[in-house]
Amino acid sequence: MKQKKFLFACGGTGGHVFPAVAIAESLKKAGIENISFAGRKDSMESRLVKPYFEFDEISAVPLHRGSFMQNLGLPYKLLKAVQSAKVVLKKRKPDVIVATGGYVSLPVVIAAGRAKIPVYIQEQNAVAGVANKIGSHYAKKIFVTSKDAQKFFPSTETMVFGNPVRELPKIENLPRPKEYRDGTKTLLIVGGSQGARGINVKMEEALSQIAERKDISVVWQVGAKNFDEICARIQIPENVSVKAFLDNIYAYMGHADLIVSRAGASTLAEILAFGKPSILFPFPFATANHQEFNARVVEKAGAALVELDNDPNDLWNKVQSLLSNAEKLNQMASAAKSIGMPDAADQIAKVILEAEC
Repeated sequence: MKQKKFLFACGGTGGHVFPAVAIAESLKKAGIENISFAGRKDSMESRLVKPYFEFDEISAVPLHRGSFMQNLGLPYKLLKAVQSAKVVLKKRKPDVIVATGGYVSLPVVIAAGRAKIPVYIQEQNAVAGVANKIGSHYAKKIFVTSKDAQKFFPSTETMVFGNPVRELPKIENLPRPKEYRDGTKTLLIVGGSQGARGINVKMEEALSQIAERKDISVVWQVGAKNFDEICARIQIPENVSVKAFLDNIYAYMGHADLIVSRAGASTLAEILAFGKPSILFPFPFATANHQEFNARVVEKAGAALVELDNDPNDLWNKVQSLLSNAEKLNQMASAAKSIGMPDAADQIAKVILEAEC
């Protein structure tokens, strides 16, 4: 029997690309060989995908929220983007489309839907993005990460599977970072490759208190653009290791007792897949405030505490309270594991394969 061809559409941010790659890798494990991606030229998606999968370029245009004048030309530009997607469909002749959101995916979903090609959509956030909400009208199934996200889509077509992540190494196979000193509780503070200003400010304010806790090892990833300035300006306590970027972040995550982080969908999925308690600082300028909604879902499940950037600084009090309460940490870890679904990519791939192959 002829093997089905799969085309993935994603882009704009790593939060849209990583879940797509995770599902694609699960399809490959299941024996699917003909997988390609569509996205913009010289984009994040092209850099992340090209080393592993065939990639076709399409045009795509973002919706400028709250800007009527900037959106005047949107219908024409979207039509042009759909035409470029049709060219890719004609070239690849896919049997199935998998879209993980972002404005980059919408032209492909529209073109495929009109051509009666089966479309599957995956939504990472508790608040659905515009592209996925529009694209859902063409979708055969929509995969969401929580029941909170189901309300944005037809319930009969929606399945809750958690956010797909690439297969994570087992913690016992990860080397313990040397910055985590033996016999100490371990804290990882990570704000993404650019750092997180709100977290960094609160950490600075707490450094004198942190210095007193020799029983806690802290790894603080401040972001490459902030590293030199922070190291030159601040006296760093001995129990704090400041990093610009973490190459082997899974080792730091896997061996952390507690993680402080932003609440982007992909990072959250990794924290939950490792079953780690967390303190979440949602990025305050995320589209539709989706990071706070993501964080509140995890908080409601008992796996995290949430603090906003403009809240009074209670970060270190939260950290000390949790690290001194083994029972609470264990409860939060269990809650994280219960909603983490590290096999989400495999489960999604299985549903699609059962329906299409």
